[in-house]
Amino acid sequence: MTRYSLTKDQVQLLRVVAEGGGVWDARRIDITFSSRYGAAETTILRQLEELKGLGLLAQDTDGLGVGGRWAVTSEAKTYVEGC
Repeated sequence: MTRYSLTKDQVQLLRVVAEGGGVWDARRIDITFSSRYGAAETTILRQLEELKGLGLLAQDTDGLGVGGRWAVTSEAKTYVEGC
């Protein structure tokens, strides 16, 4: 069972981040998301940070890439798998 009621865009964003396997930065995520689903209503970085605040994403700010690297948490896997 899912804990949060996410929008369709948020679930799609989680799926894109999951596809990146923790090595994609915010720019790569933005490009991939936009090419599949069109431009987001807000910036991708803002959406990533919101999902991080819910505990669904983790950010690696090691200095590589724009906005750090992003990965889904174990809790987010429920949303990614569509359960």
